Amino acid sequence: MSPDPATLQACLLFRGKSVEEIQTLLQTMVYNVRFCNKNELILSEGETADRLGIVLSGRVEVQKIYPNGNSVTIARLGEGQTFGEAVLFRKENFFPATVTAAEPCHVMFISKQELLRLFSADTDMLSHYIENLSERLVMVNRKIEILSAGTLRRRIVFYLLEQAKLQSSDSIRLPFGRKEWAEQLNTARPSLSREIGYLRDSAWIDFRGRIITLLDRKQMQNWLENNE
Repeated sequence: MSPDPATLQACLLFRGKSVEEIQTLLQTMVYNVRFCNKNELILSEGETADRLGIVLSGRVEVQKIYPNGNSVTIARLGEGQTFGEAVLFRKENFFPATVTAAEPCHVMFISKQELLRLFSADTDMLSHYIENLSERLVMVNRKIEILSAGTLRRRIVFYLLEQAKLQSSDSIRLPFGRKEWAEQLNTARPSLSREIGYLRDSAWIDFRGRIITLLDRKQMQNWLENNE
């Protein structure tokens, strides 16, 4: 399978390039594309991080798997999103997590050496790569901020207020299901459901599927500030 230039336009690495420019670039690039069935292992934790992965179709999951068999989903990535970039140029460049196919997918791999060649030939690609790393750092810092917010109820309210701000709406769409949200908040799914039910019964929120509507954002903000 050859990468679809239109899909690569959604990848930060190729941002700003036309379909024609990406087509020309692909003719000179060294890369490979791999098809993976659902639940197939793409990368294992501890493997040498010597390549960048770009999701061309389907979805992949990045998970941390612990010795006791428990796992936490760190990220779910779709078309145009990348993995491996944060550790590619570390001195100890090993993948810190496991990547599996959440559904049938195609993944494009570009080696570290090829990326260095591309960066030297096209400084815009280097800038976009650094921008990608910066965005990932912001996401990590935001997650740390959420987990540091205190009780589970505070973490939920903090997260909902942050999403309302990011999405510029009191009706926000969660980027994941209840199970994944619980993992993001470092709690059990029943505990999350119980707190969400409490917020609904308190007339602070309403929800339908992945859509959560903040009914009284000001009261939620005041509660957050007064319960530090």
